[in-house]
Amino acid sequence: MGSRGPAPMPTRLKLLHGETRSARLNRDEPRPGGQPRMPPDMSDEARRVWRRVIRDFGATGVLTAVDADALRTYCEAVVRYVQAARTLEASGPLVRGARSGELVKNPLHQIVRDNAILLRAFARELGLTPSARTGLTGAIGVADDDPLEAWLTRGP
Repeated sequence: MGSRGPAPMPTRLKLLHGETRSARLNRDEPRPGGQPRMPPDMSDEARRVWRRVIRDFGATGVLTAVDADALRTYCEAVVRYVQAARTLEASGPLVRGARSGELVKNPLHQIVRDNAILLRAFARELGLTPSARTGLTGAIGVADDDPLEAWLTRGP
């Protein structure tokens, strides 16, 4: 059986939320750095999504190099969602069934829904939704002379 309750919040996000109680901060949490690098084999549409996310959210320090695969999956899900939604809009919600010729629900509904669910899950994991950012306060970057950052690094 998996863990119950919401997924634990990374220490970096706890700090941005204003948490100062040492018992709730993990000093030993890995802190990867650097921005994620765009994989060279992404489609042009996915590259545009990647650039938009990095441009608008990259400076927060929340996305790091180890998040590249999750960000890639998010970007590709956005592209698939948009393509399927456009095709669904053009073809309509009902199509003629192959066997009976009767009107049936367009199978694109499932593709649109699956990609919307995937997109929403990765957006939430990466902090790209308004609810994922609720409560973030203060300067996004932590200064080198920040006493809390020094405490997290060295301890009290």
